[in-house]
Amino acid sequence: MTGSLRTRLRREDGAAVAEFPMVAVLIVMIGLLVVQSALIVHTRNTLVDAAVQGAHHAALQGSTPQDGAARAQRLIDDRFGGGLEAEASASQDADGTIRVRVEATLPLVGLLGPSGAISVEGRALDEEAW
Repeated sequence: MTGSLRTRLRREDGAAVAEFPMVAVLIVMIGLLVVQSALIVHTRNTLVDAAVQGAHHAALQGSTPQDGAARAQRLIDDRFGGGLEAEASASQDADGTIRVRVEATLPLVGLLGPSGAISVEGRALDEEAW
């Protein structure tokens, strides 16, 4: 009797039924984490590009830093629509450097997340400063 109990305990009948859901959930979670990480990197890179483009626009002769902030905001709205809350601001240093700063939500679940968690900056040298 002890031999048959020991044999039954060593057999793995039915183990696949319990194993598959646990492994499937783990694989799905890893896949979602990879997709969400890619979305975070894409969002950050897009915000950096908008800030740099805004700074370059503000650096053109006849433009103001506020024009650059408006351009950065317009680019963000065009690329993300209303799905991402972002705010662009601009300033000019005494040496002629124009800084466009963009603060946006960190996309934790889709495009939803805490506001102001990502802050990026684009800089350009004002053409009129030369």
